[in-house]
Amino acid sequence: MTDKRPPVKVEVPGSQDDSVKFARVGIIALIGFAIGIAWPRLAGVKLVPSVPVPAAVEASARELTGAPLENKPNEPAVPPAPSAAAPEKPPAERLLVSDVQVASCRNEHGKRVQTCDRVDFDRVAREHLRELATCPGTEDAAGVLSLGFDLDFEGDKIKNIQSGKSTSLEQDSVDRLLGCARERFANVSLQGVPHEQATYSLYYRLELLAPAGPSGKPTPGEPGAAAAASAGAAEEATPASGHAIVSWDVALVRAAPARDGEVRARVLAGTRVVVTGKSGDWFRIKYDARGNQGWVYRTSIGM
Repeated sequence: MTDKRPPVKVEVPGSQDDSVKFARVGIIALIGFAIGIAWPRLAGVKLVPSVPVPAAVEASARELTGAPLENKPNEPAVPPAPSAAAPEKPPAERLLVSDVQVASCRNEHGKRVQTCDRVDFDRVAREHLRELATCPGTEDAAGVLSLGFDLDFEGDKIKNIQSGKSTSLEQDSVDRLLGCARERFANVSLQGVPHEQATYSLYYRLELLAPAGPSGKPTPGEPGAAAAASAGAAEEATPASGHAIVSWDVALVRAAPARDGEVRARVLAGTRVVVTGKSGDWFRIKYDARGNQGWVYRTSIGM
């Protein structure tokens, strides 16, 4: 027996049916476009910036810069107020601090020791010593202050801050500097400072240079002022010979024997140099293996 299958019926849509569907799509797109145009206006939303007008441009410029774009013909420009003069900086290197010198020391039993170790008081003292350059009332002072300290490690105290015999400053300046030193060292602790003995007496040599004049050059009487005033001061140097060791932390080697001379090099403490000349309080030295020479102030090499 053979199976009887129903006949297959194929329907082909006509052009009229397609036009109906495309018409619906077009209507939906048109409605969406109309909503997209009308909605921002009804909601008050701006999707793009509006074209600026001159008044808006000027108002915007004033808001951003705090000044009009340009001066109007009828509005004379107001000249800017002169700026305040920058405060003068304090003279550089006005206070020169030597290495610490230990005068004596005692052990825990109070017995004086013949040979004292080099106590590392610098780690807590040097920064405070440099601050003495700003001590009130000593702006015009110039000279040497021998500043002594008694260190008591058992009591963790710094005692008897006083001036030594080599001090050359006026007594009024000495009293002011001692007052500033006592104030700055009042709360300094000795904990962490390497030492071998219980107490020490030591001192520093502080040298205050005269302040610079209005032109920035040394005032008369300052070490090196005469050399700075004379262009040929370096040529007038007297010959000298010998060796010296830098005693400052950093000695500035200058092109001329003057405090405002150009800095040629910086030589660290402990460096051995050759002395070749002298001009006033300045010494000419050879400071490297190539034989380069320059001028240093006498106390920087212990002279």
